[in-house]
Amino acid sequence: MIKYLKVALSGALLALVIGVIVLQHIKATEVDIVLSCRNELVATNPQTHEIEHHSLIADFALQKRSASISYRYFTTDGIPIATLQLKGDVLSANKDKDTYILNLVSSELIRHNSELSLPLHGTHLEAFASRNITKEGVHNLTIQIVSRDEAENTALLYFLPSTNICACSLVTMG
Repeated sequence: MIKYLKVALSGALLALVIGVIVLQHIKATEVDIVLSCRNELVATNPQTHEIEHHSLIADFALQKRSASISYRYFTTDGIPIATLQLKGDVLSANKDKDTYILNLVSSELIRHNSELSLPLHGTHLEAFASRNITKEGVHNLTIQIVSRDEAENTALLYFLPSTNICACSLVTMG
C-alpha cells in the first residue's frame, strides 16, 4: 500500500512540475507590443524602368500570444491602394533580446483602388507569404527590436528573413 502511495505522490509531483514549466513557457511568450511604422517605398518598375514612390504604414500588434500585421499602401498623395493583413501567433518571445518569432497562418490582400498598381513591396510580400502559407501552412517572420528610444516613442526593427530595417513609432510596449 505504501509503495502505491509513493508512486502516486511521485506521479502527482511530476505532473505539478511539468504543469509549472508549461505555464512559465506560456507566460514567457505572452507579449503586449503595438508598433506603427511609416515608410516611403522607392522601387524601379521592372516594365517601365521608372522610379516609383509610395507610402507604407505597417501596424504590428503582438497581444498575449496573438500576432497581427497590417501593411497599408498609399500613393504619395495619401490615396489608399491596398491593405495586406497577416494573422497568426507568437511562437517565441525572447524579451531579453527583444526578439519575437511569429507564425502567420492567414494572409489577405484587400484592394482599395484596383486602378492603382500595388507597390512592388506589396506584390512580393503578398506572393511570398501566400506561397509559404499554401505550401507549409505558415509564414514565419522574426522581428527584433534593435533599439528603442522611450523619450521619443520610437523603435528600430530588424526583420528576418527579409533583413529589412525599419523605424517605428512606439504605440504601446510592455
